[in-house]
Amino acid sequence: MAMQENLAKRTKFKVILNGMPLGFSKVSNISATMEFETVAEGGLNDRVHYLPKPRQSLDKLVLEYGIASGELLRTTLTAGSELSMGIVIMVMPESGMIPTATYEADWGIVTKWEIDTLDALESGVLIKRVEISHTGLNETINKIGL
Repeated sequence: MAMQENLAKRTKFKVILNGMPLGFSKVSNISATMEFETVAEGGLNDRVHYLPKPRQSLDKLVLEYGIASGELLRTTLTAGSELSMGIVIMVMPESGMIPTATYEADWGIVTKWEIDTLDALESGVLIKRVEISHTGLNETINKIGL
């Protein structure tokens, strides 16, 4: 049971874009990809080498939040907005200030945003989704206490 107490929860997190902490209700597509080319070794048919391919596309991160009146900081997240100071996502423990895991990208650009369908027959919070393309995330896992 003690090992399960060390597992990271996915409900508390912090997002920093261009050095500004911003609140989001959901962050998805936290991933890193790399493509490889398979090359068979000449003369030896039982050996295969995997060579990294040059990056053909950017990875995409999706952030979601409820739209509120009077917000000025997040309204700058429009298509084409460059995040030259980077992206930081910190998974936080239930108590304490040291993140359990951190995911960072040095650069990003907002490639798409959209809002939920407007429906007069349904009530609820209006959600905006922002898609950010980036050159790859670096993962840092905090091993203090493990």
